[in-house]
Amino acid sequence: MLTRTAKSIAALALSLVIPVALAAQGSTGSRPAIVIFGQGGGNSALTDLNQAETAKFRTGWTAGGGAGLQINQYVGVRGTFDIAKSEVEGVGAGSLNNQTLTQYFYGGEVQLRYPTASGIAPYLLLGAGAVTVDNTQDGTFSRFTKFAGRGGLGLEYVTRSGVGLFAQGVASAYKLERFGFDKTQADILWTAGLSYRFQL
Repeated sequence: MLTRTAKSIAALALSLVIPVALAAQGSTGSRPAIVIFGQGGGNSALTDLNQAETAKFRTGWTAGGGAGLQINQYVGVRGTFDIAKSEVEGVGAGSLNNQTLTQYFYGGEVQLRYPTASGIAPYLLLGAGAVTVDNTQDGTFSRFTKFAGRGGLGLEYVTRSGVGLFAQGVASAYKLERFGFDKTQADILWTAGLSYRFQL
């Protein structure tokens, strides 16, 4: 009789403990976390510098990083900073022809993620910021900053330890009204990098 009673109590205890344990395990991925990340790759112009298509940025390189708050497994907010270098070319580039310009992309964005059972999460980025353009090789160059809208897509794989591996493409659009140009310029940074999450 005692054995049957003990078995019944044990079964009841397990029936109470197991759902709680599973709920705690399931909530781990949705806990808020501080995320830091760094990336590197290429910088390509999606548009030419002028309407005649006789001046453009050549494909260059970029590197950067940032930090943010992952509110849950679906939504995060983050701030980013990237530096990119690319050369201007074309007969319509005037004095900028063959000059290497430095661009600083910075801003904030919302990250909308869709995590899957495999650990891979595709995501959408939407935000705004600014682009600063400079020529570090020319002391007479007057650097300028323009407001920019930002958007992009990416894929990230996150391990149980909180380390993530991601690849993304983020485009920035801004108005370029210098050097005889008057056009909306769009540049895309295509990068791969690492991230790490500190659970809160």
